[in-house]
Amino acid sequence: MNDKTTKKNNHNDQTIKTLLSRIKRPEKALVTAGMPYANAPLHVGHLAGVHVPADIYSRWLKMLIGEDNVLFVCGTDDHGSNSEVAAIKQGIEVQDYISGIRQQQSKTLQEYGICIDNYTGTSAPETYQTHKELCQEFLQKLYRNNMLQKRTSKQWFDPGIKRFLPDRYVQGTCPNPECDNPDAFGDECSLCGHSFEPEELLNPRSNLSDQTPLLKDTKHWWLDMWKVSDLLRQWIETKKSVWRKGVYNEVINTVLPCFAFSSSDEEEFKKIQAQLPKHKRRYAPGKQIVAQFFSIPDLEQARTFVEENGIKTTLIDSWAYRSITRDVPWGIPVPTGIDSEMDGKTLYVWPDSLIAPISFTKIALQKKEQNASAYKDYWCNENARIYQFLGQDNVFFYVLMQGALWLGHQDDPMHLPKPNELQLTEIIGAYHLHLNGEKMSKSKGNFILADELIHQKGYHPEQIRYYFALLSLSEKSSNFELSHLDERNQFLAGPMNAAFEKPISAAYSQFGGKVPNGKLMEKTETETYKIVQRYIKGMERAEFSKLLYAIENYARTINSLFAQFKPHDDRFPEEQRRDALFSCFYILKNLVIMLYPFVPQTMKKLQKSLNLPDSIYSVDELGTIIAGGHSLGIKDSYFPSAAAEKEKLKSNSRPFKCRANDFVTRKLTTSKKISCNHNPKDLH
Repeated sequence: MNDKTTKKNNHNDQTIKTLLSRIKRPEKALVTAGMPYANAPLHVGHLAGVHVPADIYSRWLKMLIGEDNVLFVCGTDDHGSNSEVAAIKQGIEVQDYISGIRQQQSKTLQEYGICIDNYTGTSAPETYQTHKELCQEFLQKLYRNNMLQKRTSKQWFDPGIKRFLPDRYVQGTCPNPECDNPDAFGDECSLCGHSFEPEELLNPRSNLSDQTPLLKDTKHWWLDMWKVSDLLRQWIETKKSVWRKGVYNEVINTVLPCFAFSSSDEEEFKKIQAQLPKHKRRYAPGKQIVAQFFSIPDLEQARTFVEENGIKTTLIDSWAYRSITRDVPWGIPVPTGIDSEMDGKTLYVWPDSLIAPISFTKIALQKKEQNASAYKDYWCNENARIYQFLGQDNVFFYVLMQGALWLGHQDDPMHLPKPNELQLTEIIGAYHLHLNGEKMSKSKGNFILADELIHQKGYHPEQIRYYFALLSLSEKSSNFELSHLDERNQFLAGPMNAAFEKPISAAYSQFGGKVPNGKLMEKTETETYKIVQRYIKGMERAEFSKLLYAIENYARTINSLFAQFKPHDDRFPEEQRRDALFSCFYILKNLVIMLYPFVPQTMKKLQKSLNLPDSIYSVDELGTIIAGGHSLGIKDSYFPSAAAEKEKLKSNSRPFKCRANDFVTRKLTTSKKISCNHNPKDLH
């Protein structure tokens, strides 16, 4: 390579290095995904929404700050009521039932290439004691900080077996006159989506004994989020340009302090609104108007003034109080010695699950033969980051409830976290993957199991991973369509494979199986700078769909270079052919790095064909050349061929439909392993 070429390549390298030097790199990073409940298989909506995106992101972080500085933890959310009910109905010990499901889930996650450092469960033998101690520590600190209120409420009680029943242990007729579903749960109808108070349920029956339950008074602790709502608001406001729009809007509009008044008082309100602190107004159902303020002191001042002027108001604060204990034996016990009326109760599954990732981190570090106290390097380090991937319907819990728990864990809850205290987390929400135009639902039988795509339809897991990453779930709900999946697989088997294969074949046929000496073509440099710039932005924000399409266009540059300069045909000028092929291998190396988080197995094959070391899986390797004279490995098969894919589909031509109760009837010993993550409204 001449001095001019070396100088030009170094200039390009430095330009991309400038881009890479501007990336914000945390000291440590921890990734969590929405926790599967331990009572059912995982359908593809949960893989698409949380587990595959979380795995892609953890691999990106490992390329960014090094594998030793990143943890990806997840596990089953064991203390949900449905796990206990399912075990009781099958005559199995709850722990045995959950353990079998967890093993199934772990195998499926492995099949999809989801590389979790520690996959455990809140009741798993290796985790339970650690998790119990941590949860009880939270309750003790929340109590000490006056963030727990004791309230009396009515709860279903089974007189036959003499125990209180969570909402999901009770079924009856939906009180919605337009529905009349006979199998509605104690607080919500899964058919029409109607929510209601327990006493509204018609013809109630116990799921455990089939007897008619009674409503009895019971006392529970309620988490007081209102106490720290201004702090939560301050934190959330710093995320306006960081979090996805749907996540930010949901929580900021919830946490901003509000009061409501009748629309009949609107004209009177307008007369005095200029004298009120800064606020926004919006119309609400029930002929109400909501006034939204930017701090609790502003709200209190405004409400006092408005009521002094004869306008009756109602404080909107119901979101800020949530029951966090239950009258069930299956769960983390409330610590004794605090309040005798709470003895024998257990922690509600939601705060239990919000705390669980910390416990999972401790166990993951122990498995790596590190001290469990090293969890603070991730959770209490202001220079570290926690990224939580979850469904959009869980945003409230992971932002507001978890945020309040974290603040309440501090010695003084009335300030945002300081160094060495639990740091508030980054939230990455996803909308629902629909099937047949509707949200996937077990109760409606509208779902596809994760393992069915692999074991019955014959797709390769990496084809599915790639398809999931192309869906725009970060912005909106998307429909799952086999035809769309097949269309993308045809592209991978066609133009994308061609981009991988052509340079290797040409190097063997024309240049002795080596990368030729040459220089980068100007268009290659320009396009590489653009794609690296776009790659960094897209990966940082976990917005993969548009990014992948851009990477596809970058890969097409190889086919364009072959069409124009014919590096495989010695009838054309040799210098141009060398430069074109040299540029193709430069592009190929960048593709291996950029696509690795999405399709790691396929990129490992291409890496081997290029005879490159594992050290290339670093963002700092982007924009670096493969030197002329480098010996290549052997060309492999990468994405499955279109013909092979068609044959697989032909061999299983029966209609592809779902069975709503497969998760109950399948034996735990089946070789088709499965996993799940669920909407809390569906399962609690």
